Amino acid sequence: MRPERDVTEEVLPEGSAIREVLIVDDSRLQRRIAGGLLRRWGYRVREAGSGAEALALCDEALPDLVLSDWMMPGMSGPEFCTAFRRLAGARYGYFILLTAKSDKEEVAAGLDAGADDFLTKPVNGGELRARISAGERILRMQREMVEKN
Repeated sequence: MRPERDVTEEVLPEGSAIREVLIVDDSRLQRRIAGGLLRRWGYRVREAGSGAEALALCDEALPDLVLSDWMMPGMSGPEFCTAFRRLAGARYGYFILLTAKSDKEEVAAGLDAGADDFLTKPVNGGELRARISAGERILRMQREMVEKN
């Protein structure tokens, strides 16, 4: 008999800069995989199957972190990122594009659209967690600067 895995959710530390995460991907399976990891780590997760659906969710409440697929029907990940940046105004949200792309020009186009980071699909849990930690540090510094100014 195999031992049962502990699947209890972690609790985010008080004052965590990232609490709300929005996953945008036209693949329901990809949303469930990433969402399961994030929920287990203590994040509140919302999901959208398209850029348009994600923008509607952002109108309700802006997330601290966005994980968006690059290739989606209708609105691509970089197009959604550009629209998200316009919506967010002074409140900065960390934006990670999920992609199979590795061409330097395409990565540069994603950065030009406002993305902060990239992850290749399929997403590795350890790498996702490390990228979120980097985003956490950046958001914390940005919010401290805004408070001081």
